Amino acid sequence: MKDNIALIGFMGSGKTTVGRQLAKALEMKFVDIDKLIAAKESKNISEIFSEKGEGYFRRLEKNIVIEESKDNNVIISTGGGVIIDNDNIKNLRKTSFVVFLDCDIECIYNRVKRRKNRPLLNVENMFETIQELYEKRMLLYKISSDFKVEINSDTNIYDTVDKIKAAYINS
Repeated sequence: MKDNIALIGFMGSGKTTVGRQLAKALEMKFVDIDKLIAAKESKNISEIFSEKGEGYFRRLEKNIVIEESKDNNVIISTGGGVIIDNDNIKNLRKTSFVVFLDCDIECIYNRVKRRKNRPLLNVENMFETIQELYEKRMLLYKISSDFKVEINSDTNIYDTVDKIKAAYINS
């Protein structure tokens, strides 16, 4: 069994929410990569994207993934685009059981449609943008994970936590 659990998946898939509950259930520390980046920069993610660009954000993300992957007994909630950089996945997989929260597009859209803190989704055709990004990233999520949990608007968070917990313990 690996020391950590890393949650990957599209933005709005529930990584932070599930991660917090999973950390409680397994008595592990919880870290949210996006929140660590925002705290380090004293700016929210949208501000970082607009002021310094996605490339800058991805470099910060990579450095924090490296640092957090060294820790033990941690639930790591990653950003939705963490899988774009192969080094991120390599670092996570060294010490973490990687779980893909595979949330359907309708559910994602309903969760993020009113939020303005998603820099890649601050566009006119949000649903289409979600679909395009989701399709581009889907293969990367699948090949980067050790375990997949399907998520939709009817999914119970405690069932999700139980599935991940069981898979992790049996890994």
